[in-house]
Amino acid sequence: MPPRRPAVPLRTLLAPPEIFMVLGHNVSIGYVAQGRWTVSVDGGPVPGTFGSKAEAWEAGVRAAGIQEQQRSA
Repeated sequence: MPPRRPAVPLRTLLAPPEIFMVLGHNVSIGYVAQGRWTVSVDGGPVPGTFGSKAEAWEAGVRAAGIQEQQRSA
């Protein structure tokens, strides 16, 4: 029998999305389900879900950087 995944802490399940300011953009990271995370930048979703909070953060920072480059172009 495969090992069970550890239960997700209740505080993670119920926590509101965390919002960070990156290069003047709001990056919001939230837990979806089954160990997956989602991210949005300035209210617009970044495509896909991510296997960890760190991966979601990295995708949000990249997306904010792209938006910043487009803004300054």
